[in-house]
Amino acid sequence: MADHDFAPSFTQKPQLRQEDDGNRLIFECQLVAKPKPSIEWYRSEELLSENTRTKFKIQSFGENKYFVVLELDDVIDTDAGLYKVKAKNRMGEVSASINLNFSRK
Repeated sequence: MADHDFAPSFTQKPQLRQEDDGNRLIFECQLVAKPKPSIEWYRSEELLSENTRTKFKIQSFGENKYFVVLELDDVIDTDAGLYKVKAKNRMGEVSASINLNFSRK
């Protein structure tokens, strides 16, 4: 593909899916970048860090293409909010947001 470095850009914006009867939420997006970008996830402008409930993944699939995932386990009401993913390398950065809200039965 490209033999020069380039800033990250999304090929698929963040999408949300549920697993385990809604107890696990998975945010997924795809992007291209060279070199490999660093990824940060935010909820309502607060930087998230990995813990027992929160996992980050970045997988390479093909040249300069990355599959970026945030997994939330044991979902609780306070997980609601505006989530933002930021991808950055030395050529630039890009971000996208997705809103998580719960409808009460």
